[in-house]
Amino acid sequence: MKNKITWVNFLHIYQPPWQHRGVIEQIASESYEYLFTLLNKYRNFSCTLNVTGSLVEQLANVRPDLLVKLKKLVDRGQIEITGSSKYHALLPLLNEREIKRQIELNQEVLAQYFDIRQTKGFYFPEMSYSFKAAKVVKKLGFKWIILDAINFQDKIEDDVLYQIKNIGLKVIFRNRKISKAYPAEVIYLKFRKQLKKSETIITATDGEIYGHQHEDWQGHLEKILQNKQLDVLTVGEYLSGIRSKKIIGLRDASWESTEAELRKNIPYALWNHPSNKIHQLLWQMVDLASDLVYKYRRDSNWQWARQHLDRGVSSCTFWWSSAKKPSEFSPLTWNPDMIDNGSEELIRAVRSLKKATSKEKIKAEKLYIDIKKNTWLTHWRKYNK
Repeated sequence: MKNKITWVNFLHIYQPPWQHRGVIEQIASESYEYLFTLLNKYRNFSCTLNVTGSLVEQLANVRPDLLVKLKKLVDRGQIEITGSSKYHALLPLLNEREIKRQIELNQEVLAQYFDIRQTKGFYFPEMSYSFKAAKVVKKLGFKWIILDAINFQDKIEDDVLYQIKNIGLKVIFRNRKISKAYPAEVIYLKFRKQLKKSETIITATDGEIYGHQHEDWQGHLEKILQNKQLDVLTVGEYLSGIRSKKIIGLRDASWESTEAELRKNIPYALWNHPSNKIHQLLWQMVDLASDLVYKYRRDSNWQWARQHLDRGVSSCTFWWSSAKKPSEFSPLTWNPDMIDNGSEELIRAVRSLKKATSKEKIKAEKLYIDIKKNTWLTHWRKYNK
């Protein structure tokens, strides 16, 4: 029997809730349609897919035909859907009440289009893991999660079923090096060198890397899908074939964390860095808005306030204020308009509450003004070149 590569393929697709329609149309055409077309063409091609509830709603307005295609692929078993946070919030940095809400909102949207009884897996946005958030995920009925290898401080073995100590969630780890490249090209080059032994490769990437962030002009993805030595599995399929079990502990981290950051106890540096003033102001604003929305939950405008807060905790606001370049396919993570979009949602959550006092609203306005001031002063001082 010839040696084989088993590719466990996890994809995550998402757009900010305030993304421009034209951008969604472009990405949907370049990436989502491209992926769904290949999945329909090659029945041996499968993946586990996290599509956030917010993106499902966006596609329902912009490209409903793609949701029809996606449902067919899910029903056929080629795509395995996971749970997540509806608005791509960095869950470890929220309180348990907000974590639960984001997950339940996501499940509500998915249930309108898919059979969520089959939803066993869960994706933490940015693979940002914490024990606190994982306990909520387990309590809501999910069976497994996927993380970056940096969360586990030991050698990761193939074909071992890892479970998290004191929680019981199964966990699968991606290969960071291959995931940060273009997985299809890496696998193609492995075939070119001839396989000396069978290998399991677990990757987790943004789905937008296919067609939008990276143009596969050499056709690496289609070439490997035609190779009889490749087996492509969903996470669920992979886990069902594992018999050896190991109980492990994990550390808090994200798929962008570095060892240097973790040594300084900064597990989510791109979203909450202690020396990033904008980050700190934004999280103060989140905490205040969350407290007030909960405090005035009988307010006649509560639904409006709640909706603004749900959208305002999107991780994009914080990511775009970190000013880093975390990977080859990533832009510089600085965009003052994106910061404005998120902070605007947060202040509107407070402004919407009729029962909030003037003192409470003024406190929120001062935070909002500080965020805006620091954002644009930083922009013109550092990036006006």
